Amino acid sequence: MGAHLTELRRIATSGGEVMKALNAEEADFRGLGEAYFSRVDPDAVRGWKCHNEMTVNVVVPVGHVRFVVESDGEFEAFDLGPDHTYGRLTIEPGTWFGFQGGTQGGLVLNLANIVHRPDEADGKDLDEFDYDWKLEER
Repeated sequence: MGAHLTELRRIATSGGEVMKALNAEEADFRGLGEAYFSRVDPDAVRGWKCHNEMTVNVVVPVGHVRFVVESDGEFEAFDLGPDHTYGRLTIEPGTWFGFQGGTQGGLVLNLANIVHRPDEADGKDLDEFDYDWKLEER
């Protein structure tokens, strides 16, 4: 698969916690083009997308978001969020993926290695892959 998950540190402090995302010494750091947040509404599905140049590094610090990665007709799901797996999902260029908000939705941080450009990614309708978003337990 063109994606892998890195579990991240959560550090308890008085009054809250520190939730790590990415640092420049990690192998998944390929430079920083931009960092941006995407809010995902409850049960909303967004996809399919395939970046041609961008390495996607996503972290879900709030809520729950399921990412689904496709490779050769096989699907792998990653449930991200503080009450699920708190980790960083790295999605390599050339990999198709989609995502769905959990029952309360979620907030996604993308630490992208390049600045987002609409002409850099390809998209497909949800029904173009044989994946049933409603069959999955969340």
